[in-house]
Formats: sequence, structure tokens, C-alpha cells
Amino acid sequence: MPLDISTNAIIEKNKLTSINVELLLIEVKYQAEDSIYVCLNNAQIVWDGNTYLPAIFNLTGRNETKESEVPKVNLTFTDINRFVIPLLEEFNGANGAVVTVSLVDSKYLDNTTPKLQEILEIIDVTITDKADVNISLGAENLYNLRIPLNRYLKNSCRFDFKSTLCGYAGTETECNRTYARCKELENGTRFGGFPSVGRKGFFS
Repeated sequence: MPLDISTNAIIEKNKLTSINVELLLIEVKYQAEDSIYVCLNNAQIVWDGNTYLPAIFNLTGRNETKESEVPKVNLTFTDINRFVIPLLEEFNGANGAVVTVSLVDSKYLDNTTPKLQEILEIIDVTITDKADVNISLGAENLYNLRIPLNRYLKNSCRFDFKSTLCGYAGTETECNRTYARCKELENGTRFGGFPSVGRKGFFS
């Protein structure tokens, strides 16, 4: 999305000639792992306290369709030295990783406000036998969100069977998530339902 830019950047933009270069920066953050920082440049740079390593990649614009699909951005590059492919394989494609794309001026790297910035997430990854990596980026699909977030039911446990919250560590392999079944398994104190909320329950 467009952001407020500095006076110096506006002046630089309006010059007929300039040594300034607009740099495209990408930060990839996957769960609790350390972020990966790369820039479309032939040398590393430091911006906002982070070191961005040089990389060659192509980032297309957003594509919108008449079917109202979630807009996508395609990030493509060749991982000749196989720095990235092993990571993608280790994390099963890293789907859901947050990708922050920023546009900055090489002459004003001390300005920590980017000229443009988009926050996307990885929704699909394909790798060819030539080490070409194609990553589809998209915004969060609101249709995949559960609204309201929580539902409280009288006779239905909300915990996954044998999960940490469930707490059952016995030999049984099935549970229908009812309070009666919880009592049979002698796990009634860990029941994840709400017996006092009434027959229809409520949402929050």
C-alpha cells in the first residue's frame, strides 16, 4: 500500500537525472524461524537494522480475475546454489509464511519508512528440475476465517482427542467429544465443553 514518503525522496523523484536506485526488498518470516532478507541488487545493503543479501528474482504485479479470486503475486527465481530449496523442502513449502515486500531508495537507506510496502503470505510453491522456484503470494482469504471465532457448546468438547488440552494419555483411540465419553475415559475434569451454557450454546 502507498505510504508517506520523505521530502528528500520526493525531491529525488522529480530530478531529471539521479544516482539514486529504487531497491526492492523482501523479508520472509516463517513461524518462529529467523527471517530471511534479500534485495534485488548486486550487493548487500542494510536497511532498518537488517542486512539484505543480494539476489536475482522477478516479482510480478497483482492479477485480478472476474471470478473474484484472491489476488496473487508471483515471485520467481533460480536457486542455483540451493540455498532456499532445502529450506522449502524442510518446511513443506513454507505455506503461510509472511512475506513483506518493501520499496526503498538506495540514497536514503537511513529512512526506515518505505516508499511502498505489501504484506503477503505464501500460498503455493513449485520447484522445477532446473532449480527454478515459483512462489505464489496472496493476501489472507477472509472466506477461510471462522466468524465468529469461538462457539461454546453444552455437550461437545472443543479439544482434539489426546491433545495437550485434552490431556488423555490412555490406550483408547476414539472419542466422540461428549461429556459422557469423557467420564468413561475418566477424563471428565478435562472436558472442553460448557455444560452450563444451555442447549444452543453461544458464539464469541
